[in-house]
Amino acid sequence: MVSADTLRLLADIGFMATSGGFSPQAQSMFKAIEQARPDSVLPHIGNALNSMNMNRHQEALDTLEKKALKLEPENPTVKAFIGMALMMLGRNSECERYLNGLTDSDDSLAASLASNLLVELKEQASKKSSSGLH
Repeated sequence: MVSADTLRLLADIGFMATSGGFSPQAQSMFKAIEQARPDSVLPHIGNALNSMNMNRHQEALDTLEKKALKLEPENPTVKAFIGMALMMLGRNSECERYLNGLTDSDDSLAASLASNLLVELKEQASKKSSSGLH
């Protein structure tokens, strides 16, 4: 079995690959992680992020809801990434509902991601309302 530290390192490499535009390589990395640790949400989060980086936001949402959330229904990081996918799809009210409860999470990644996404949502709303005034 792959240790937790090794799993985290492999996931980090996959996240760097997708962020760097190496989507096929990232996909291969996350597939390998899923095969090694089918009980982990990390490969599903990674695949979802990879999908978002390729502008396949519905695919990302489906992966998070049908795979990651199924494994860990209360995982705040999974919920934060669901919020991100919803925002990318323009489903802002659903996004806000997901993110509002996460800003004070003990999971610092989820809390930070939720806070940043909520700020971005408010900025988008502000731009829309100010551009509508003539």
